[in-house]
Amino acid sequence: MTQKIVPKSFELHEWIAERLDGLEMPGGTRASLSISCHDLVIEHHLGIAVLARGKIYGSAFALVRSVFEAFVRGVWLRHCATDSEILKYQSDKLNLNFGHLVTAVEAVPGFGDGVLSGLKANSWSAMNSYTHGGALQSGRRFSGNSVEPNYEAEEIEEVIRLSGTFALMAFQQIAIEAGRIDLADEAIKRLSPAKP
Repeated sequence: MTQKIVPKSFELHEWIAERLDGLEMPGGTRASLSISCHDLVIEHHLGIAVLARGKIYGSAFALVRSVFEAFVRGVWLRHCATDSEILKYQSDKLNLNFGHLVTAVEAVPGFGDGVLSGLKANSWSAMNSYTHGGALQSGRRFSGNSVEPNYEAEEIEEVIRLSGTFALMAFQQIAIEAGRIDLADEAIKRLSPAKP
């Protein structure tokens, strides 16, 4: 299955890239910062696909937290941040914990279903372990007596699917910013059910 899902990730990235090509973006600091975060999500999705294709799974897994954080920050910057917080973010001095951002985002219409807080509650420790070389990451460095990546196919597929879902949601947010509800609707169709 992993051999099938990785090419689908590249297909998804191509689908997104084709729709982003030439898309007129609005001006303004708040919108630009949000779009930048969402574009980073899309780039990280491609990075995960490239790493998975090369069987560099540890690095692919390490990017999952970055995908999650960039998406939440993008929505938070657009819909929740005060002007003062925008300035702090721009100078890299924003000091709010991620849980606060998730809670604020889930108060935004369209994000109140608890999926983001559920993902944080259920997966945050694992994301940190993979990102920071913790036990989950180091424990998957052996196959028998050999030092090599040893990740279950289901885990790899979950990472690829999750990053694809976030890439689609990030694309949707960019399309909304650009006033292209038709493209946002296309993303929703691909999300139901979510495709890698």
